[in-house]
Amino acid sequence: MHTGFSVEFDHAWLAGRGFARERGRTLLRLLAELAQSGSLREAAQRAGVSYRTAWGALGDGARLFGAPLVDMKRGRRASLSTLGRRVLEADERVRRGLGEQFERLRVEIPALISEALPGARPRLALHASHDLALAALQATCARALDLEVVIRGADESLAALARGECDLAGFHVADALPRAAAAAAALGRWLDPRKHTLVHFVTREQGLIARPGSRIRGVHDLARPGVRFIHRQSRAPDGKDFSVAEAVAAGRADAGFGLRADATRHRLAFTPLATERYFFACAKAALRGAGLKALLDALASPAFREQVARLPGYAASRAGHREALDAALAWVVRA
Repeated sequence: MHTGFSVEFDHAWLAGRGFARERGRTLLRLLAELAQSGSLREAAQRAGVSYRTAWGALGDGARLFGAPLVDMKRGRRASLSTLGRRVLEADERVRRGLGEQFERLRVEIPALISEALPGARPRLALHASHDLALAALQATCARALDLEVVIRGADESLAALARGECDLAGFHVADALPRAAAAAAALGRWLDPRKHTLVHFVTREQGLIARPGSRIRGVHDLARPGVRFIHRQSRAPDGKDFSVAEAVAAGRADAGFGLRADATRHRLAFTPLATERYFFACAKAALRGAGLKALLDALASPAFREQVARLPGYAASRAGHREALDAALAWVVRA
């Protein structure tokens, strides 16, 4: 949830008499770079400090602990001493132990404060692959929620969620290989079952869109001589983006893969091939915030489901249902 302020934590823990926490941050950063490079000059550059500052930090650290943190001998690469390695391991343990708690608090604190602001609506940022039902969702929750939608690829959206750049990531999974396998790989790369969950959005029919009169009724017809096939959205010379259905309707291609709703809108022939399920991924901690509660209410509302029902090939019977990450991989069970 985004408000006018940000919540920032750091993992700084190393300090002592005459040794400020900022000095401790520098020293830990320097030790981590030294462990990788073996060169103090290179480690200082990567840590963003001068060579003189790096020498000073190592000296201060040795006095703080009473023993050197780095073994440095003329003509040999610098290496961390046993004590230096233990200090670096301690820093990694602090980061692992606090990281999940910090992430939860980053979500909870803005939600807690924004609810007390007069007249303020909660706000959510959704990065998602394109879908016709997103406009219906924005319209349904407009009074209760400021929903910012950024259209981008599914993998990019999941990556943005993992980096904390958005509150929700929208993606679709086809009930057929190989696209379902690609979605599974993206989930495994960016999401953590302990931290993230799924919310069901809609299902939609995916299939073969063809020009009326082309006699293209299945995938095998695409192999006929002279058939012009378009694989994905294209761009015209004037810079305008064309969907697959728009390209077929304009005569730029004879057929392509797309949604039944798009085919119906442009009065094109349609052959169903797969059902796609569209999910929102979010942090489990975010479900306690006012923004997610407003979104779930909108998804479960009759108004939203009525709007989705007007889209050919769409269904929203499970909209708003929470599911585990492996629910997106249910095609494996059916197969």
